[in-house]
Amino acid sequence: MNYDQLCYQDVLNGIQDMVFVMRVSDDLEYFYYEFVNKRAMLMTGYKSDVIGQEIANVNSHNLTKFLYEKYREVVKGRKPLTYEDNFHSNNREEKISENTLTPLIVDDKVVRVVTVTRDITQLKRAELNRERSDEKLKISRQRYKSLFEHNPDAILHLDLNGKLMRENHVFKHLTGKKPGSLKGISMLKLIAEKDKDKVKQAFAEAIRGKPTYFETILSTAYVKEAFLQVKLAPIILKDTINGVYAIIKDMTTEHRAKENLIESEEKFRLITENSYDLITLVNKCGKIIYASPSHTFVLGFPSQAFIGKSLLHLVHKADEPLVEKALAESIKDKFSFSIEFRVMNSEKEWLWFELNGQPVFSQNGELKHMVAVGRDITVRKRYEDSLKRLAYRDFLTNLPNRRLFQDHLYKLLASYERNEKEFAVMILDLDDFKKINDEMGHDAGDEVIVEFGRRLQFSTREMDIVARMGGDEFLILLTEIEADKNVVHVVERIESEISKPWEIAGRIFHMSSSIGVVIPKCKGFTVEGLIKQADLALYQAKNTGKNKSIITVCNSK
Repeated sequence: MNYDQLCYQDVLNGIQDMVFVMRVSDDLEYFYYEFVNKRAMLMTGYKSDVIGQEIANVNSHNLTKFLYEKYREVVKGRKPLTYEDNFHSNNREEKISENTLTPLIVDDKVVRVVTVTRDITQLKRAELNRERSDEKLKISRQRYKSLFEHNPDAILHLDLNGKLMRENHVFKHLTGKKPGSLKGISMLKLIAEKDKDKVKQAFAEAIRGKPTYFETILSTAYVKEAFLQVKLAPIILKDTINGVYAIIKDMTTEHRAKENLIESEEKFRLITENSYDLITLVNKCGKIIYASPSHTFVLGFPSQAFIGKSLLHLVHKADEPLVEKALAESIKDKFSFSIEFRVMNSEKEWLWFELNGQPVFSQNGELKHMVAVGRDITVRKRYEDSLKRLAYRDFLTNLPNRRLFQDHLYKLLASYERNEKEFAVMILDLDDFKKINDEMGHDAGDEVIVEFGRRLQFSTREMDIVARMGGDEFLILLTEIEADKNVVHVVERIESEISKPWEIAGRIFHMSSSIGVVIPKCKGFTVEGLIKQADLALYQAKNTGKNKSIITVCNSK
């Protein structure tokens, strides 16, 4: 190697992008690694022995097909080609790359192709994050405007001195004042003299960052004495408090209804006996003194059975501290609360309830009792749980996705470290699946994927895990295999099931599958390590032809 060549390699090794120099065969069909710079070696995990080898001898079956397509396009077109792609680095981290393939032409013939691969993962993520941030900001502004303008409660925007900056239409409706006529006026001028001290204290806490509440009685455009409940919430932007929201709820109707309810037990019973919500009165000792008839048909216990018992007696142990804290703070702050927790019914089932509580005080400020209204939200909670499950399911087949499969494999590996019950990991894909999409369309391709998953489930036990990794690739976790021959039987069942005729989109045809299997015989494997071993077995199976399987027994990591 002469001096110029050494300098040439030093330059390429100093480049932070991945560089591959590929020699083109005389028939322009095959490509051999002639040079791979240090950056490419680091990112791909290639060793120096890759030099001189053909693409198919180094890469997986799917990647080889893809690279052939790109390199042959460059050779045929005799001009550079740039495209973006996903790849996995040496540590299995998924990356996004920008690849530029440039043909080198000597004597009117393409003799080499130089590939420069740039890692643009951070750039793409930054673009995606920026788009998401812009969209979130847009939505946030729309929500803010909707919340402020269309909120059923009156809202004031106050500066740090308590002066009114902006009000929504509900506040204008409540006071009867013209829009903007109160701008710059101190909130204290709207408050009765007897309440000003507590309002000053509440506002001082709000501008220190703590949401606070107070109640007051004011004359409005509609009633002489309106009972108002006011929440002061600090406006925090970039960790700095620059104002306060005053959210004003007109509780006049509720307050009068509450007073009438307390004064007239018969009216209270009339309401509660016709309500599907659980209405409960709890005395200052925490004992139930009234339980509405709805307790009977919602929880299955006679309503009288609750009298004298603690509000917590059917609450889930894990939720008891939450309920106790909410009750204590509500009584201390003299304000209502809303929480969610679990309650057991007569069938020993746990139901989710939303509880709204309101402490009731006498004229001298002594707690008389707590009014608690509980609503069954079990259906909503189950729906929320179903949304969480979607994160672990493949949207097309409803089978576990790679993430859930890895969770199961991780747990099985931990169990194997203790009890050494053998298991196997399989990776499968359909031979010539691309032809299905090309000839019949992607909808038919999706039907084939769903049918493939169904046949795999039919060929395995309930205790085994069948998951979709992506495209036409599936993963299977065979648990508690008693002998290696049992794995062979499973492979044979799968091959038999796949070989049966397929009827998709009115056409009948036959399919076959390539299968890679790994059976670990020692401890210390990782989840990704086992999947990689199975993928290698699949690649070996494909290299031997279609409808083949390779079972690898690993006695060392």
